[in-house]
Amino acid sequence: MRFLRPALFAFALLASPVVAQAPATAPVPVAAEPLQFYVFSFTDTPVAEAAQDVVGGALAYELTVDPAVDGGIVSFRADGWYSSDALLKDFGAALLDQDIALMRTGAGAYAVVPRANVPMLMARGGTLMTLAEPVTARPPVPAAVAAATAVYGKHRWWDGAFAGLLLFFGGALAGAAALFGGQTVYRRAEARARIAPPVLRITDQRQPVARPPEGAEADPELVIPTFDERRS
Repeated sequence: MRFLRPALFAFALLASPVVAQAPATAPVPVAAEPLQFYVFSFTDTPVAEAAQDVVGGALAYELTVDPAVDGGIVSFRADGWYSSDALLKDFGAALLDQDIALMRTGAGAYAVVPRANVPMLMARGGTLMTLAEPVTARPPVPAAVAAATAVYGKHRWWDGAFAGLLLFFGGALAGAAALFGGQTVYRRAEARARIAPPVLRITDQRQPVARPPEGAEADPELVIPTFDERRS
């Protein structure tokens, strides 16, 4: 009996599934960039001066200013805790409002260029420093609308035999109605043509002239003079 218990215990260990558990490792914390408190306030300040204060002065990065942006001005305000990347993106967004861009051209190197030069610098590996555009979530499509969406290539209602019969009888009824309407119009026109034209009566509308009574003295002005024939 003493030998049976160790054998049963060994058999239970062999029958039970062995699950290998890896030792728990603590997650390696990602080195976060320390935040610093910055205060900037620029109002209609030349771009080169503002960029030098933010990029070259406060962050101590290498800065190159394109001469094409010398005449530009910028208004920018920052008051709070920022990382260097967040501050550069915030300042770059303010420059984009003036068609000027802040580009990262290398490790610790930045350039202020016209906005038109951004595609060329991005093709060379540059990064545009600006705030990310907000992503608007599309509203879910209702199930009724999704079910009513037409899918081309599937069976359509007018492809069946019943639909063909409906189209045939509909065309026949339309043709009969058109024929009946044409006959009605023709009969009415023929009936109007058979009406006798109105009889025209011609009457003399002239006023009767009163003749002077016989024996009345003739008006000398109305007497037509007579002339005797001349004899040679």
